Amino acid sequence: MNVSALLDAGGAHALEFGWLRDAVQPASEYGLRVFAGVRPFAPGAEEAAQARAQRIADCATAFDAVRLDAIRDALRTTPDAAGAIARASMGDVLADAGFFELQRFCDAAERVDGLVDGAAGIAPVLCAGARIVQEALEPGRTGTYEFYLADAFDGALAAARLELANAQAELDAARGRTLARIANRLRRDDVSSDEFIVMRVDVDGELPAGVRVLREAPTYFLCTVELDEVALATLERRDAAADAVAAAEERVRTSLSGLVAANAAQLDAAAIAFGELDLLVAAARFARQHRCTVARVVAEPALSFEGGRFLPLAVELAREGRAFTAIDVALHDVAVITGPNMGGKSVCLRTCGFIALCAALGLPVPAERASTGLFDEIAWLGIGSQDDQPGGLLSAFAQEVVRLRDLLARNPGRLLVLVDEFARTTTPLEGKALLVALLRRLGERAACGLAATHLASVAREAGARHFVVRGLRGIPQPPATGDLHQALAALAASMDYSIAEVGPDDVADGDAIALASLLGLDAELVETARRHLASSGSASS
Repeated sequence: MNVSALLDAGGAHALEFGWLRDAVQPASEYGLRVFAGVRPFAPGAEEAAQARAQRIADCATAFDAVRLDAIRDALRTTPDAAGAIARASMGDVLADAGFFELQRFCDAAERVDGLVDGAAGIAPVLCAGARIVQEALEPGRTGTYEFYLADAFDGALAAARLELANAQAELDAARGRTLARIANRLRRDDVSSDEFIVMRVDVDGELPAGVRVLREAPTYFLCTVELDEVALATLERRDAAADAVAAAEERVRTSLSGLVAANAAQLDAAAIAFGELDLLVAAARFARQHRCTVARVVAEPALSFEGGRFLPLAVELAREGRAFTAIDVALHDVAVITGPNMGGKSVCLRTCGFIALCAALGLPVPAERASTGLFDEIAWLGIGSQDDQPGGLLSAFAQEVVRLRDLLARNPGRLLVLVDEFARTTTPLEGKALLVALLRRLGERAACGLAATHLASVAREAGARHFVVRGLRGIPQPPATGDLHQALAALAASMDYSIAEVGPDDVADGDAIALASLLGLDAELVETARRHLASSGSASS
């Protein structure tokens, strides 16, 4: 899955694309190959994007979580037979391991087809060509994890193996007679192997005929048995029989490999279908687990949703026993969002980008209802990109300016821009001027965008709509224990994260001093800040 044409590295980092990629990643090698080729739908492909999301949603509806997991397990445990198919296509003779991979692939396809059972309009993976190969390999089935080139594959192979068994028995008998004769001459119970030790004190005269000394020591001889003419003739017959078996096995393997090659196109198609099903199942599990819906994909640069969620944060909150407050947004132009610290402005931006990204990838989106266009680029400016990390040759402000310069130079046709506290590290007066200028430029280009800021009157001066996070319903008391988790829970209980459109001159309270107190900042310092704020307000009035 590659979104580099839609998101640069900073935007992918801010929207946690890596989390989404992992959440919809297939389980099998077949699926991963298809997954690597996935690209976002571009403007003009609205019908295709919505159709893919609908197919995923249909799959999520047709199968419960248990069935989806069972299908995924079957997909994950399937060996990758692509190499065997390719080698057979090039005329190579496959080894037994290759036939085993093909047999397990066909078995897995049959098992998956049984689990799917034609639901959600999913066609069977095991096509006619794959069935031909599966049936041809059936005589080699000797166990779950084994393939054997059995006699049943070819009558000549069975005859050659019988001849080999007879020749081996004859050789063993001749060898046994020789060993028995030597043991008798050495007055031993037996000589059980071709190499043996004879103690010098046990030798009366010469060693028996047919015994050759390999090494002498002061007290013993290391000896080996030399076969007589009868045994040597038997050995030659055994070796000839072994060669005949090897030739018969090669003929069978060549024949089976030719059958695989003849059906390679259909096997490749089955492998691709296997991968596409894996991709579909992974996306359906994602959609089912996170209660995603199919967005209406429109041909305009617009984005609106009700009950939208930024899933990476929602999942993290759920692990801590807290709930994500879903939000509603409607963008068809450029707008500004203001509100208190920790009120969810950045999360609102991320939710917008995440939903647009899901729709661009043809995925159901995490919202109760949604409508979105497809964009040539989803751009992120400000806090949250990789570029705002400390270090490097450029300051945080310079990094933001370079990102904006590059964005304007790319001049994407249909653009969604998400701006989080742009130019926050320069003076408020100049930062505001730059932000107003940016929003006006985006408005001139008919971009769709949302900018979060604490600067006053930006919406009015930029001619943009103004949204506000409603903020604290009351000032919560700091926990007696000073526990940060309790403080955050109190904040979440008191914060109204809903977003409302207001007039361009309406200003939301920042609640920054109250939040500092809640988070445990020194009480005397907090009180000094309150007095200073009150005196500053009186002076300005």
